[in-house]
Amino acid sequence: MPGFELVGNEERDEINAIFDNSNGVMFAHGFVGLRNGRYRVREFEKAFAAKIGTTHAQAVSSGTISQYVAMLALGVRPGDEVITQSFTFVATVEAIIAIGAVPVIVDIDDTYNMDPTALERAITPKTKLIVPVHMLGNTADMDRILSIAQRHKIRVLEDACEALGARYRGKYSGTLADAGIFSLDFAKTITTGEGGMIVTTDAAVHKFCREFHDHGHESNPAVPRGRDTRTIPGLNFRMTEMQAAFGIAQLAKLDRVVETSQRNKKVLKDILKQSNLIRFRRITDEAGDLGDTLIFNFENKTLCESFLARYTEAGFITKNVPDAIDWHFSGTWNHMFHDVPAYRDTWKTAWAKSAELLERSVAVPIFVKPSADEMRAQGEATLKILRSL
Repeated sequence: MPGFELVGNEERDEINAIFDNSNGVMFAHGFVGLRNGRYRVREFEKAFAAKIGTTHAQAVSSGTISQYVAMLALGVRPGDEVITQSFTFVATVEAIIAIGAVPVIVDIDDTYNMDPTALERAITPKTKLIVPVHMLGNTADMDRILSIAQRHKIRVLEDACEALGARYRGKYSGTLADAGIFSLDFAKTITTGEGGMIVTTDAAVHKFCREFHDHGHESNPAVPRGRDTRTIPGLNFRMTEMQAAFGIAQLAKLDRVVETSQRNKKVLKDILKQSNLIRFRRITDEAGDLGDTLIFNFENKTLCESFLARYTEAGFITKNVPDAIDWHFSGTWNHMFHDVPAYRDTWKTAWAKSAELLERSVAVPIFVKPSADEMRAQGEATLKILRSL
């Protein structure tokens, strides 16, 4: 159900307006005489924050960078331990390692997200941050995770890269903890091509993110940008005006994307409920589920593989499980753990519980464009395959 399905004239018009009304200014700052008062990155941030009900939103160049900058803003430094989960995109752990911190990776449960029991067992005096990942549109068990974090006085960063538009107890994913991050790449709920967003209600966290992503610029209104004040060093992780223009058009389509995908997922799931061969992923908040993906599992790996052979032969595809599992499960990351002593020699077996679940699981992507009738046809074809096993 990625936003690329709905790219159309609205995005084209927003981008053309940069040339028609703002003289082609692509930079988020300055060029006052040319841009005619339009600061699209700032507009996108403001609209994004308002949409999901948070105080601050900081646009950056990618979801990976949103992870990296947010971790720094929440105080992670070299040598600190950061707990996350085994089923996630590689970027979550890449960011931890890039800071020089130590990844502590725990198993998932039947939500396919962080197992709160495993989380609590992994906490040590060196734990600086907890990063639950809301995989494929299902928010993690945040009541338990936040309770554990509060009890141990540890901050929480929600990786909501795959869950923009999902809700938990009435609140949008990414707004439940100290900060949240989102990816806006071309395969996400809404897209800016590449891009990311950091959200928070903590003014100090936002201040760090705003300055660090822009070489340390404080954007002091009392001085011109060339003489801007600064108190911290930073790097360049800025979003361009073109990306933001695209994002403004996409954000207006978010409700449509979520509503349609929820409908399509329900149609498919209702049909597959007739099979006694599969068990569905546990959804933490049925009303708030993004509808991005339908995940189910079989009793064993052999049965799952038999299904997948016939399913793919029929022309259907999967999403992350198993087609891209090498990039989404820590037990496949032979390239990652050379300098992480705990996993240098154990990465193949460290997350056996997660591996056992994932290897007998199937994740079916839910798209926006198919009609309810088309989804029913897909469901009936899938059910026929299940009954043939």
